[in-house]
Parts: sequence; structure tokens; C-alpha cells
Amino acid sequence: MNFVLRITAINLGLIISVVILLEIIFGSWIFGPDFGVLNIPRNETRYFDVSEFIEPGKVITYTRDRYGFRGGYGGDPSKVDILVVGGSTTNERFLDDKESWVYQLQRRFKENGKNVVIANGAVDGQSSRGHIVAFDLWFPNITALKPRFVFAYVGINDVALSKDREKFDEMKSPDFDRRFRQYFLNNSALYNQFRRIRGAFVANRTRLMHGANAYRTGTWLAIEEQVDVGQLERELAKRLEAYKRRLRILAARIQNIGSAPIFITQPRGDFRRRGNRFEILVQNVSVIRTEPLDDRTLVTMNLFNQATLSVCQELNLTCVDLASRINLGNADFYDQFHTLPSGSKKIASFLYEELKDVINDY
Repeated sequence: MNFVLRITAINLGLIISVVILLEIIFGSWIFGPDFGVLNIPRNETRYFDVSEFIEPGKVITYTRDRYGFRGGYGGDPSKVDILVVGGSTTNERFLDDKESWVYQLQRRFKENGKNVVIANGAVDGQSSRGHIVAFDLWFPNITALKPRFVFAYVGINDVALSKDREKFDEMKSPDFDRRFRQYFLNNSALYNQFRRIRGAFVANRTRLMHGANAYRTGTWLAIEEQVDVGQLERELAKRLEAYKRRLRILAARIQNIGSAPIFITQPRGDFRRRGNRFEILVQNVSVIRTEPLDDRTLVTMNLFNQATLSVCQELNLTCVDLASRINLGNADFYDQFHTLPSGSKKIASFLYEELKDVINDY
């Protein structure tokens, strides 16, 4: 009996030793990128049924590679010419890998004879504060990553910046148990191999993303009151200055890795002009309103975009005022911020025309 127990213990010890050895060799515990407890989505292949957002019966493929980048750039960070940071309007979770504006911009370059590789490093909900954290804790661990340019599609999430949104910018859970789990996920080679095998078995499984296309369910109503732009700018003065400080820090972080920053302003899709009147897209029109409909949210976005442009001018950076110059129609959005494939294609085409000479001449 003791002999059997000894043999069992020896075999168990050998198995554990082999597992530890494999983890040391192939994992990231000692060698390889150190993502620590960062909750960056990595090694993911997901299939989303976006019937309610995009079109009936549509299923899209959403992938993130081992470095956390969205699929489509080729998987080799050493070949990346442009790194793009942003929030959900850059991540574009409900669009297929090949429909995102980042991928389509890369395709535009290729169609015109330029092999420009663009990696999508966007994280949902992330503001300029989170982009700074990414350059402190995420991108330095991808040692082969040396992009010539970094595009920052910024503004919308900074408008909504609050204590409740810090979790997106810190890129790690405040809960110790979740951090411990994430540390294991970020370093274990065997677990990541298990995820790949599991993913192969569920490759055809889709997740229905519930929600609604705001342009199918909302109602356009006339703006009843226009805010005083000067007064609103004074009210937002501290927030706008804080935003500018973050953009200066972000620009410095980008330049510190040898890249050229390019800031891009962001549009809203829930306002439109019809004839002589200005309209806003409203959900739940049956809700009794105590205040008249105004254009405060649009003017606020415009002020943040102007702040972006002023920092670009101050630091002599390349800046693209996409928000005020692109011709996006209401049919190019599925909510107030996020674009349909048609809108993302227009963004890619607009940016290509604006930046092709800058990129090619660098």
C-alpha cells in the first residue's frame, strides 16, 4: 500500500513539475509581456448576433489577439506603422473586424499601393486618462511595438468623465479577487491554450446582443432652446483645462516612444438640421419633460473638440477635425455616438484623404 502511495506521489510530483516547467517556459510569469493585473481583453474570438443594432440576422466576428489588439493588422507588433487608441467608437464591438474604421483605413492604404499596418488598441469606455495609463502599463510591455504614428480618437468619453467611469481608465479591477484572477489569466500559458481549444469547439456559437437601433426607435424633435455658448464654456472651464492637460501628457507619452501623435475630434449623431430648424433624437418621447429640449450636449461636445484642436495648435501637432468636416448622415449611426458599417467606411475614407500625404511623406 505504501509502495502504491509513493508511486502515486512521485507521478503526481512529476506532473506538477512538468506543468510548472511548461508554465515558466511558455507563460509570462518570468519571460514575455508582463500585463500584470490589467484587464485587457486578449486571445478572444467572439461571435455577436447584432440583428437589433445593425441588420436582421447579421452575425459579426470580434477578435482580440495575444497583445490585446483587435484583429486585422496581421498579429506582428513589430510591423505596426500606426497604433490607434480610443474608446468604444474605435473598438466598435458590434462591427465585424473587417468593418471597423481602423481596418478599413488600412485597406484604403493597401488599395492605393501602400502597405500601412494599423493596430487597433481601443478599449471600451476609455478616456484620455485611460490612454495615458495604456502608455504607462500596457504598450511598454509589447517591446516590438514601435509605431511611426499614434492616432487618438478622443473627446466623447472625456465629456462623460466621472468617478463611475474610473474602472475603464484604470484598466484593472478594484476588487482583489478579480485582480488575482486576471493576473493568472494574463500569465498562464496552459489556461490560454485551454481557451483556444474551447474556442474551437464553440466557434459557431453566437451571443445575441440586446438593445435597439436608436434611429429605428427614436423620434426627432425640434430644439426649443439654444444654450449660451460663452456661459457654458465658463461653466466647463475647469473640466476643459483638465482635458487639455491630459492631452498634453498623452502627446508626451506618445512622443516618448518615438511616435508622432495625431488627434482626431469626434462627432455626435443625435442632432440634425432640417430646413430652418435644429432637431435632436429623443428616446421615450412619452416621458414628461420639465425642461425644454436644448442643444447643450452638442455644444459641450463641440467645446471639447475645440479644446483638442487648441492643444494641437499649441504643441504644433497634426490634428484632424473630423467632427465638423465629415459628411456623416443620420443613417450612418445606430445610436448617438456609434456608427454603422457605412459610417465607419466614411470615417476611414475621410481620414485616408486627410492623412495619406502625412503618412506617406514621413
